[in-house]
Amino acid sequence: MFGKGKSNRFEPDLQTFPEIMVDKLAADLKLEKRAQADARAGVPPTSAAALSAPELEAADAVRALRRRALSQYEMEQQAFAARIAEAGSAREQVELKVGAARNAIRNLTLDEENRLENARARVGGLERKLRAFQDRHRLDGPPRPAQNGFLAFGLILVVGLCEVVLNGYFFAEQNALGYVGGIAIACVIAVVNVAFSYAAGVQVRFVNRRGLTWKLWGAMCFLAFLAFAATLNLAVAHFRDALETQAWNAALIAAVVDLRAGPVDLRSFASWLVVGFGLLVSLTAFGKGLTMYDPMPGYNAIHDDWEDAIDDYAEAYGDAQDALEDAFAEAKDALEQEGTARRTELKAAIDAVHQRGTLTRTLQTFLETCDEAANRLIRLYRDANLRARDDAGPAYFNEPFAFPTYVAPTPPEGDRDRAEQEISRIDAVMGAGVTALLAAREHALDAYPTVREIKVGDTSARPHVVAGSEAA
Repeated sequence: MFGKGKSNRFEPDLQTFPEIMVDKLAADLKLEKRAQADARAGVPPTSAAALSAPELEAADAVRALRRRALSQYEMEQQAFAARIAEAGSAREQVELKVGAARNAIRNLTLDEENRLENARARVGGLERKLRAFQDRHRLDGPPRPAQNGFLAFGLILVVGLCEVVLNGYFFAEQNALGYVGGIAIACVIAVVNVAFSYAAGVQVRFVNRRGLTWKLWGAMCFLAFLAFAATLNLAVAHFRDALETQAWNAALIAAVVDLRAGPVDLRSFASWLVVGFGLLVSLTAFGKGLTMYDPMPGYNAIHDDWEDAIDDYAEAYGDAQDALEDAFAEAKDALEQEGTARRTELKAAIDAVHQRGTLTRTLQTFLETCDEAANRLIRLYRDANLRARDDAGPAYFNEPFAFPTYVAPTPPEGDRDRAEQEISRIDAVMGAGVTALLAAREHALDAYPTVREIKVGDTSARPHVVAGSEAA
């Protein structure tokens, strides 16, 4: 049954032409009663050549149904034609989708490259700085890794605590605060000993630097350490000797005098034990300061800065690759969905071509049915009229009724072939689009070195390649 057209969307349930209910139309028009009344009034006269009013109304009732059906038929034909016309635009839409996806990948690539530029420039600057440092000091390979700080300072702490306990015990005898005072003084001595010795060990490494000034500085620091370690520890030992016979303050003065008069003139084994432990702490702290880092001062710091910059670049590079991979997958899925949707529409268009042919064939049957329905209604009137009149009736009663010939619009040739060709073209556009997106993904970030290339010293930017342009 015909309904209202919906744009150019073909509805299969609108294909059937309306059924003409002859009996209902006859009852609505009251043809038999009107035929009998007309017969008694001598209507139509025997000389009449045109249809009577009831006959015209019967024909008009069928004509109205026929007109609405033909109007709907023409609307459906237009919908079929519009659906077929969509075949070309469907491919264009897929092509636009491909272009939009490639532009999105290209723009995202440029954005990610802009973010990478700062990281790459920093790596390059630090790499040049590192190479210049290596060339200036004739270094080859990476610096010696820094020792574990926890273990290094743990060893110094253990040795220092032994010195604190030993000195604290000796100093506690003459200190007014007893063990608390003795240990406090011992802690101060140990801290000074460790701090100066460690700092001296760090500075002595400058003897490895090129340049007379640096070498003199390293040598002076080494001599200063020897003088400091000997002076401090011998002074503490003389102070310990003086405490055996003198009060605390007097012992301090006596220790200075004895140190100047006879630096190694100690009176007891305990004093030499103090010297030994003190020198052990000094040498331990000095040795850790000397070996904590690479022998070349500053080499660890500049190399660590370079490696940190590479790690930052690697993170930024990985994030850019992930972002581009996600964008590629999203664009590929969207493109495939668009292609699938357009192929489905074109297949529906092909079905529409077939349905249009079926509808056209059904039309002829419907037109014949309209003629038959009109003649049946008119015949009901005429038969009832003849039965009620005495004469033979007008001559035209023997003539059949027929509607004017309807000329259906001729559909364009080759619609089905054209739609099928467009499906093949869409598949080709889809394949080329996915290939272009894949090329854009593979060539993304080509202007930037990989982390492996940076590790071997290649930090320069490549000739700039815009992702997607090679497939344009």
